[in-house]
Amino acid sequence: MLLMCLLLVPGADETAELAKKMLPVYAAEAADYSLAVASDPKTALELKKEPVFEWSNPTRQGLQQGVVFVWLRDGRPAALASVFSQPHDKPTGRQIIHEFHALDPEKLVVGRSKGALNEWKPQTGLTRKELTGAPAPAATPAARLLQMRKLAGEFTAHSVDREMNRLELRLLPTPLYRYPAAKTGVTDGALFALVSTVGTDPEVLLLIEAKEEKGKVRWEYALGRFSDRDLYVKRGDKEVWSRVQSETNTFNNDPEHLYRLYADKVVGAGGKLLARVKVTPKVSWGEVLPVDEK
Repeated sequence: MLLMCLLLVPGADETAELAKKMLPVYAAEAADYSLAVASDPKTALELKKEPVFEWSNPTRQGLQQGVVFVWLRDGRPAALASVFSQPHDKPTGRQIIHEFHALDPEKLVVGRSKGALNEWKPQTGLTRKELTGAPAPAATPAARLLQMRKLAGEFTAHSVDREMNRLELRLLPTPLYRYPAAKTGVTDGALFALVSTVGTDPEVLLLIEAKEEKGKVRWEYALGRFSDRDLYVKRGDKEVWSRVQSETNTFNNDPEHLYRLYADKVVGAGGKLLARVKVTPKVSWGEVLPVDEK
């Protein structure tokens, strides 16, 4: 059975070819969204057109593959989106999935093009907490990056799927995004990810920032769900954060809608639209609605 599974895992060449073909589709999906903060809803946040991370998971749904985009507010990451795809049978093609997490301390206002069937409506901003026991932030960006990597290494995490299988997560040593000179809010910061050990799919987000408050600079952190599984995070031996599915922490979103996940469409060769997917309370993974080819 193990040999059969290994033979079915797509090779590196296949994954690379898929990534090259799908990147323009993913970029167009991200560009369809407009983001702003609630206090300034007419000023659009900056979407970095190039993805900050590319990932794949050959063991889920045949082959999941995608990229991560970031929106910036004055140089500071305000939101993250993983746009990815997986095989789809009827119609035959790639199902496109959108996965989001709000990172800004302020509530975001999110818009899409007219006719979109799914939406993301965050209800609050992402709260930071003090990293107690951490040393004072260093004087230089290079030294602070070393500190942030060491602090990030203090966090460990695991996920639990619907069959109660536990999967340890590993920290990527290189941040998804680093911002040593953000214009507002922080002195320095980095966004890390803890990823699946059977692929490179980000499952938990870890934000570490040096913030000046009342003349003193201290380290703060925030954690974010980036998975449809139950998640548990420890700092050292103490559990500091968890997200377990419930009536309010659902497959598609967390209680505050900081996190949002939905299948959005099915595309064929060259990104041709074959079907739209509408998520409803009764169909969490979405109702497939083939498009009229006339």
